[in-house]
Amino acid sequence: MGSSFETIDRFAAALAQAVVRWRYAVIVVAVAIAAAIGTGATHLEFANNYRVFFSAENPELVAFEELQATYTKNDNFLFVVEPNGGDVFGAETIAAVESLTDAAWQIPYAIRVDSISNFQHSYAVDDDLIVEDLFVNGAELNDAERARRGAIALAEPLLRSQLVTPDADATAVNVVLQYPEESLTEIPEAVE
Repeated sequence: MGSSFETIDRFAAALAQAVVRWRYAVIVVAVAIAAAIGTGATHLEFANNYRVFFSAENPELVAFEELQATYTKNDNFLFVVEPNGGDVFGAETIAAVESLTDAAWQIPYAIRVDSISNFQHSYAVDDDLIVEDLFVNGAELNDAERARRGAIALAEPLLRSQLVTPDADATAVNVVLQYPEESLTEIPEAVE
């Protein structure tokens, strides 16, 4: 055991002497190696797609891709809005949800945005069927009208416990995205 340490020590001392003696050549070689590695590093890519972990013949992946081809390939973002006052049907919160809903349409690859503000509420007036967004300019509505529309939202099975909590203390804006899968930067673009 002792002789192997002596051998390593002699090698380390000889290497150190060679580096000091040929220091300028070592610097030039180190810079050249770093430059060569740097030029090759520009071609590195990060694949954020789970498909890179499976072969093309993987039966589960094949079945999953068939399912997506039959239906759709989508993902979603869910923004949760919880007001300090606890009532999602307050003027400020409704205005924030409307603004967030409008802004969510600007997310790259967004194909659908759902919230309490753009929920398609339908009702009948005589022989006419009226379909409109549940909250339009909700901040300008009086308290009684916001409360009435809030009761509609809480009674609606597609909203209650989906986009608004039963206690009306939080709501959400759901953004559905569909990526064309042509670039590795699609998901980071949407997240940004």
